[in-house]
Amino acid sequence: MKLKKIAMCVLAGLASLPVAASAAQGDLLQKMDLMNPGTDAPAYKVKANQKTGTQWHVDVAYGVHNMHRSWFGEHGAVNYTLIHGHLNQRLIQDDVNGGTWLHVEFIGSWGLEKDAVEAGKGNPFGTVTSYHRDLVGPRDFYFPEVAIKHFFNGKKAAIVAGMVKFGDYFDAVSIAGDTYTSFMNSGFCNSTVLPLIDSNLGAILQVELGARNYVMAGVTRTGTNPGYNPFGPDGSGYNVMAEWGHHFHQDKGIVKVTPFFQMIDVPCVDIRTNTHWREHHRTGGVLGSVQYALCDNLTVFVRGGVATEQRWGNAAELSGGLRAKLIPSREDDYLGIAYGVFKGKNPAGWVDDQGEPWTDTYHCRETVLEAYYNLQVNKYFRIMPHIQYIHDPAYADNNDSVVASLQCVFSF
Repeated sequence: MKLKKIAMCVLAGLASLPVAASAAQGDLLQKMDLMNPGTDAPAYKVKANQKTGTQWHVDVAYGVHNMHRSWFGEHGAVNYTLIHGHLNQRLIQDDVNGGTWLHVEFIGSWGLEKDAVEAGKGNPFGTVTSYHRDLVGPRDFYFPEVAIKHFFNGKKAAIVAGMVKFGDYFDAVSIAGDTYTSFMNSGFCNSTVLPLIDSNLGAILQVELGARNYVMAGVTRTGTNPGYNPFGPDGSGYNVMAEWGHHFHQDKGIVKVTPFFQMIDVPCVDIRTNTHWREHHRTGGVLGSVQYALCDNLTVFVRGGVATEQRWGNAAELSGGLRAKLIPSREDDYLGIAYGVFKGKNPAGWVDDQGEPWTDTYHCRETVLEAYYNLQVNKYFRIMPHIQYIHDPAYADNNDSVVASLQCVFSF
């Protein structure tokens, strides 16, 4: 009888222990939505209003960037103001399948001084595109995405169609994908190997495979420049991309594999003979990335990829970084450090505007080191000092560039 009582007490104690909550159906696809970024995101990002079916946020940043660029032989400070807005509006409510949503994204930047507009100071340079990914120009504004997202199959599948921004879905490393809360340099925000097209017509299919795995595939036109008509005649090329993602170790880590294939239809001209023709450039490759939370205060990521001959972008890259919370009581304050090596290759046979062969950059490398600190003043305002060291920008041998920035971000 005594043994029976002991056994009953043990069973009762086990029954009272907390049980790990199993992931709900559709959770993976919801986490992939940038408007629901998860528990590691700043508080202001998690503000979806499900009652009215409207989700939105706006970031406005003012930045001073002091550049030492030996490649151009110039120095000086550049002032830029940036704006980024994101809106999800529910069009059809369906509690079982997830409903249908309209996604709209808006981005813009403008220079606040005469030199920035007239001389182009602060324009993108180097193979990683820019020292600040969201610097789209001295006076430029456009919509990178206007698309419909429809959930179905009990929230386990979704399709996005319209003018789609691939960088919001593929290669989405949460601690290195937003220049208003993390790294500025384009080489860390997204892969420089993947052709992450935006402002072009396309579609993406996402499918959840159980509680830890998902797959997605997308296709989009290429050739339409940001801000131009996506139905225009220039978008005659295409880009196909897929991704498999696996969450592991109680969702502390995620590994992604992203292959792609791209065909670009390029108009060409020989200025010596005024001959016009079109060339088809094909490239393919694969990218892999891992993000892992070593503890509550430290998360790391590694990204690496290779590609064949590139029309734009790099032929290989390897980068990694970390985000560390140095003061546990300050949840939204953290330090970020990243380092990357980027390798380029120009297709054989290319010539410049003068008809001279392009230098093959296959054996040249560009390296980037960036560090920043995020100081969250209050729910709506943050201050972020950044420092970047860029070795051999645009594969220019024995040249270094240093960019020191102070960015103030207002978020609503």
